[in-house]
Amino acid sequence: MKTVNWEAIIDKAGADAAFKQRLLAEPAKALGEEGIAVPDGVTVKVVESTDKEVWLVLPHKHSSIKFLSPYVAVCEDPEAPAGDSKSCQNPAAGCAI
Repeated sequence: MKTVNWEAIIDKAGADAAFKQRLLAEPAKALGEEGIAVPDGVTVKVVESTDKEVWLVLPHKHSSIKFLSPYVAVCEDPEAPAGDSKSCQNPAAGCAI
């Protein structure tokens, strides 16, 4: 997936209850509405933390994943062709190429 301003998505979900519900129910479709294309074969799961429950996402191939924030991970696999979103090992975690 292209580099995405994930903070803007989170802010919109906080300000727009209808968008938040769409994001939780149909993440790929809701992200598509924001111009974020989810590659074929990739499943996006959106969960909401609570005061008593926080989520930690463990990347499939941790050696090539760099976390930029609690929300975004970037695939830095030196074997992956630049700009090829399908080569990222964990796009569902927010990999940006």
